[in-house]
Amino acid sequence: MKLNKETKIGIVAIISFALLIWGFNFLKGKNIIVTSNYYYSVYDHIDGLEAASPVMLSGYKVGVVETIKFHKKYRSKIVIRFSVEKGIKIPRNSIAVIEPASIIAGKVLMLDFSDAPEYYLRGDTLTGIVAAGLESQLIPIKDKAEKLIVSLDSVLSIFDAERRQSLKNSLNNIETITNDVSGLVADEKEKLSKILSNFESISANLKNNNEKISTVLANFSSISDSLAQANIKSTVLNANKMFAELSDISGKINKGEGTIGLLINNDSLYVNLNKLAADLDSLVIDLNEHPKRYVHFSLFGKKDK
Repeated sequence: MKLNKETKIGIVAIISFALLIWGFNFLKGKNIIVTSNYYYSVYDHIDGLEAASPVMLSGYKVGVVETIKFHKKYRSKIVIRFSVEKGIKIPRNSIAVIEPASIIAGKVLMLDFSDAPEYYLRGDTLTGIVAAGLESQLIPIKDKAEKLIVSLDSVLSIFDAERRQSLKNSLNNIETITNDVSGLVADEKEKLSKILSNFESISANLKNNNEKISTVLANFSSISDSLAQANIKSTVLNANKMFAELSDISGKINKGEGTIGLLINNDSLYVNLNKLAADLDSLVIDLNEHPKRYVHFSLFGKKDK
C-alpha cells in the first residue's frame, strides 16, 4: 500500500508532536512511557523544593516531584504530588522527607520506609517532614566565624605601626637565623659525617669485643666478691688497736715516761753530750799540738822520761 504525500506528512506530524510531548515531560522529570503510581505529602514549608525534583530511595532515584500546590482548605499548607515507579510499594507509616541534595543542587524528596506489613494505595497521603538544611547547620559555624573575626580585629588593633614593624623585623631575624643554621649545617656536613662514621666504628668495636668486655666485667665482679668476702672488719679493728697503742706510747713520751721520754724531755743528756764533744775536741786539738805528751816510744828500747 502506497501512502500519499499528505498521509506521510500527517504521520510525521503526529510522531513529532508525541516526541515533543514526551520531551517536554521528560524535561520536567516525568517519563510518560514508564508507568508509575502517584502519592501526596503535606508540609508547612518546602524549603526550596521545586517541581521535577527527584524522589530518592536509599540514594537511588525512583520518581519525581510532579506538582506543588497550596492546600485548598488550609492555605498555610503546601501539597506535593510525586510519582514513584509502579513496581515500588510504599509501606504505611513511611514518611517523605525534604532533604538538601547539596549546597548548590537544591532539594530532594527522600522516602524513609517503615517496617509496616501494609502498603499505601495509589493517591494516598504520606506524612511529610523537612530535614534541617545545610543553612541551619552552617549558622553555628557562621556565628563562630564572626566571633573569631571580631577577636582577630581586637587583637590586630593593638598592633600599631611601630609594633607591626617590630614584628616584621622579628620575622626577618628568624628567617636570617634559619638561613645561618642551614648554612652552618651545610658547612659542617663533612665533619658531622666523620663524627657519625667514628661513632659507627666505635659501636662496631664494642660489638666485636663484646666477649672481652663480658670477661672484664666478670673479673671485676669476682674481685668485688673477693673484697666482700675478706675480713675487712678484723683488719680495721687491728688498725684501730695499733693506732690506740701508738697514741698511748706517744702520750708517755710526751709525759717523759720511759727511756725515750727522758731522752726527749730531759736536756741533761744533750748538755752532757755537748760537753763531752767539747772535751773530745780539746783533746784532739791538744793531741795534734803536743803529740809527745801522749805518745812515748824509743827506737832502741830506751825508756823516755
